[in-house]
Amino acid sequence: MPALRQAAPAPPGDAMPGTAGEGLAALAGLAPSAVLERRLDRAAPLLPSLEPRPHIDSPGWAALLDAVTVGETRFFRAAPQLLALRDLMPRLPGRPLRLLSAGCATGEEAWSLALLAEEAGIEAEVLGLDLNRLFLTEAAAGRYPAGPPDALREVPLPFRARFRQAEGWVRPLAARPPAFRRANLIDLPPGIGGFGAVLCRNVLIYLVPAARHAVLRGLVDRLLPGGALLLGPTEFPAPGLPLLPEPGVHGVWRRA
Repeated sequence: MPALRQAAPAPPGDAMPGTAGEGLAALAGLAPSAVLERRLDRAAPLLPSLEPRPHIDSPGWAALLDAVTVGETRFFRAAPQLLALRDLMPRLPGRPLRLLSAGCATGEEAWSLALLAEEAGIEAEVLGLDLNRLFLTEAAAGRYPAGPPDALREVPLPFRARFRQAEGWVRPLAARPPAFRRANLIDLPPGIGGFGAVLCRNVLIYLVPAARHAVLRGLVDRLLPGGALLLGPTEFPAPGLPLLPEPGVHGVWRRA
């Protein structure tokens, strides 16, 4: 494993992670990887400004999180799974139905959820959570480069009319736009909960095992009984969580 870059020196007697990577693991559960190492290389000018003790709201650490967190997402990514969620929506608990995009990045998933609920005729509130401030600004604006690559390449044809394209930009046309909030998935603040469905897809793969468990436990605790948890294709909940697989749908579990 490559050696991650040194963090700011700590004052004498003040214990702190010895590297920026250790600080990121402690803050957000980010696992060491070649991708993280490359991003830390590019973010090297930020490292001297890191505060002695990592905190997500410390200016130096917040800037580093903005620089290194992954924002891979697309409209209707893994569309078959999302369409299966649409079919489940009438049976999910809570009205209005509350939907969470955990690790929402630039927001395409959250906007897709809003369009799915409208198409299903379900009154819904969609919330997107992420640590990256730059991503959240783009998500809230709801304005995306049209491409290439085509921003709508995974959008099923019946949903294409729900996007406006003009002058190289794409806007999703949701009657009730999602809300977006900065939050740490391994330590969710009070007041976030009561969800009928939680999507945390392709997020856990970037985390150390203890952080994966903490994130899953926190998200499941915020699901209503009968609510659905959607994970990425290579992600699975740990044993012991009150979850049952949804028959016939890969990557979907229901809270018991």
